[in-house]
Parts: sequence; C-alpha cells; structure tokens
Amino acid sequence: MRSLGELVKQRVERVIIENEMLRAGFAALPYVVLRDTKLSIGARLTYAVLLSYAWQEDSTFVGQAKMAKDMGISERQLQRYLYELRDCRYIEISRADRRFNNTYIIKDVKTKLKHKARA
Repeated sequence: MRSLGELVKQRVERVIIENEMLRAGFAALPYVVLRDTKLSIGARLTYAVLLSYAWQEDSTFVGQAKMAKDMGISERQLQRYLYELRDCRYIEISRADRRFNNTYIIKDVKTKLKHKARA
C-alpha cells in the first residue's frame, strides 16, 4: 500500500522526467517570450533554439542552414521567425558588411517587462 506522501506526490506531479540526462539539460525560455501571444509558436521555438546556441562556448551561432535543419523547417521559414522576433524587439539582427554573417543580439527582456507594466 502506498504512503500518503506518495499519493499526494502522484496527484501533484504532472510532468515526470525519468531520464537523468533529460533532467540535466533544459531550455530556459523567459516567460515573457513563452506567453507572448503576438509571437507565433514557431518564433517562440526559434527564440529557444537561438538561446541554446548562445549558451554554447563562445556563443557561436551555427548559421541559418544548420538552425533550420535542427528545427526541421526551411531556411525561409526560419528567416520569417527571426524577423518576427526582431519586429517584436526580442532580438536585433546586425551585419557589419555584406561579406559577413548576421550577428543576432538577444535583447534584454527586462525592457519588455517595463513596457508591459506601463500598459
């Protein structure tokens, strides 16, 4: 027979991760991005994947072709999501010269929180 604590835990825990490796790795997505209904689901996922690259050593971005492949979408669709994030001011896209790749600047979401508080 199960203890009362086990029964309570079973009723409360709705997401259970059995695999230790999955418990160790996760994507940290700010709630302000996760819950922004102005963003498409694809743009929110793009933000999370962009963050996953930023957390890597030296914040190296692997390029749009690799990112699109990792997400299972076309490069054109990825570009739409990146522009959506840019237009909503979650990221900035910069290029010093046509010969170089884009630089993606993940904006400080605190500024988004301040704007929300004023509205």
